[in-house]
Amino acid sequence: MKRTIFLLAALLLPSAARAQDLDYFNFEKASLQDVINIRSDAASRLGFAEREAPAIVTVLTRDEILDSGARNVFDALSQVPGLDFGVDVEGNIGLGIRGNWAHEGKVLVLVDGQRYNEDFMGTVQLERIPVEEIEKIEVIRGPGSVIYGGSAELGVIKITTLNAGEINGSQAAAAYGRTAKGAQDGSFNFSYGRPGPGAQLTAQLYLADADKGDRRYTDFNGDSYSMKGASPLSSRSLNLGFSEGGWKARVIADLYRTRERDGWTDTILPSPLRRDFDSYFAELRRDFKPSELLTVTAALNGTYERPYWGFNPDYYGRDRSSRYLKAALNTVYAASARSRLSAGAEVSVVGARLASYDVALSTSAPPLYFANGRRSVAYTNSAVFMEGMEEFSFGTLSAGARYDDNEDFASAFSPRIAWTKAMDKFHFKAIYGMGFRSPGIDNLTANPRLKPEKSKTTELETGYLACTDVYLTADVFDMRIDDPIVFYTSGAGQEYGNYGHTGTRGFELSAKVKKNWGYANLSYSYYVAYDNKVDFYDSGVSGTLLAFARGKAALSASFSAARDLVISPSAVYYSGRRGYTAANTVTDLGDVALVNLYIARKNLLRGRLELGFGVYNVFNAPYSYIQPYDGGHSPLPALSREFRTRAAYRF
Repeated sequence: MKRTIFLLAALLLPSAARAQDLDYFNFEKASLQDVINIRSDAASRLGFAEREAPAIVTVLTRDEILDSGARNVFDALSQVPGLDFGVDVEGNIGLGIRGNWAHEGKVLVLVDGQRYNEDFMGTVQLERIPVEEIEKIEVIRGPGSVIYGGSAELGVIKITTLNAGEINGSQAAAAYGRTAKGAQDGSFNFSYGRPGPGAQLTAQLYLADADKGDRRYTDFNGDSYSMKGASPLSSRSLNLGFSEGGWKARVIADLYRTRERDGWTDTILPSPLRRDFDSYFAELRRDFKPSELLTVTAALNGTYERPYWGFNPDYYGRDRSSRYLKAALNTVYAASARSRLSAGAEVSVVGARLASYDVALSTSAPPLYFANGRRSVAYTNSAVFMEGMEEFSFGTLSAGARYDDNEDFASAFSPRIAWTKAMDKFHFKAIYGMGFRSPGIDNLTANPRLKPEKSKTTELETGYLACTDVYLTADVFDMRIDDPIVFYTSGAGQEYGNYGHTGTRGFELSAKVKKNWGYANLSYSYYVAYDNKVDFYDSGVSGTLLAFARGKAALSASFSAARDLVISPSAVYYSGRRGYTAANTVTDLGDVALVNLYIARKNLLRGRLELGFGVYNVFNAPYSYIQPYDGGHSPLPALSREFRTRAAYRF
């Protein structure tokens, strides 16, 4: 199958210029005013424009993502201020937000409303999400627990894929890349969409194979191996959507397979270890309109997952699966043209079961049972939530709260209050919110006494339309985390505990430019750690936490060089990164710049075909993902310089 995908990509099977339809945001034809006032539903059930949302929100549109030549979601998110990446264990790359490690259950990732955080530790494998299918990405930098509960303590990434009107027929896209050291990646997408006044149907297929790395990984003991050929990734997914009247249904089958040798200790494995992440999602939703002012939404979600699957009798004696079921009811009432209210409740049950295999096969790695020696567990969570907003002459006041009650750990209360004001040239925001992280199944297995991690965040933001083509934004933040749930290793064991508190303060600056020649987005973000009492996060330098750059500058631009010829440079500059390179040795890894260049020729064959070519990591910078805690993992080298082609065709 891998050869088939590479062949399809090499033949440049192609999607082309987008049909002009009213169902989606047309970034190319939009004015800057349209861009800064794009609607975002990630931060509230009441619906706000980005400038008025009760959160610090960044929206990435499809045009911006594709124009940049983004190979994956990491490339797209690298342009968001305050976001960074670090390595966890077993080759897994996770998110940091404003200097804080957020991989395990602290950032909620939604794809078409489906929760992609697995149930055991709350992690997300972002590489599995096909960038070709994305219509927009909404990013909340700050707590989202008031809306989403215990997986959204520090942020939310809401990904919406193409709708039927956007596809309007069928389209295909393929890409193939090869690095300077010989690693390869290939992908193929096919999308079908049938819009209509009644029923609408979408079907999207994704096939991809890649090497995670092509450099040498060196563990704390000085042993090393080449990642090329030893860290393959494989993705297969099918995303089906259907809507008619007030009914909506979604089914996603997502099979993500990996191999790795870096492990979760300070010693590399003798051979690649299988790590599979198979997930199946289903949702049925019904919207009712009892009156013009009242909307009632009932939803049922189900998930079956097998994350970190790959039994090995000498190393990993535990394969397990989880089942998640959630029933939710929400109401939205438009009390007046200036006032809206929302309230609802949800009940969810997550269960897990160990796979059956011969215990006698497990020599050095006996089966790891759940808490109290059980082979299966189940946890129930109930929640109620409310939100309201009122427009006044001095701005919009919004307030909301959510209360979560879990049968196995302490309850959590998540309030948020915000004032926002948007005018022609200015906008202002003042936000205070609380969030929490729920312990996952494996967290509770390691430590049944864990309690939810909780955070308090204060944010101020202002924006200014300097001229018709330039919009400037600045925000400051203060995030404090109490009782953080920390992973650490103890001998050959994995442990979790609540440890003191930590936090960061900082600012984020951004500029949007949109002119006839194209557009540019520029940002700079900076954080300072304060009052950190978690030794596992300590970098040895005051104000800096492990792994994440204190200063980050990002640029993404797109220029129309000639008719239908687009040149798009992008760059990210990281400064002040520190991490463990050996036991008890923290090193300054220096500043690094990652520069990409992508060129696209659009509207070939009467608007059906688009061709693109990109160079990634142009200067072959030695960038590595650093572990954001003292867990015994060396920096994981990223790919060297890559040359990549892409083609897309609309049938």
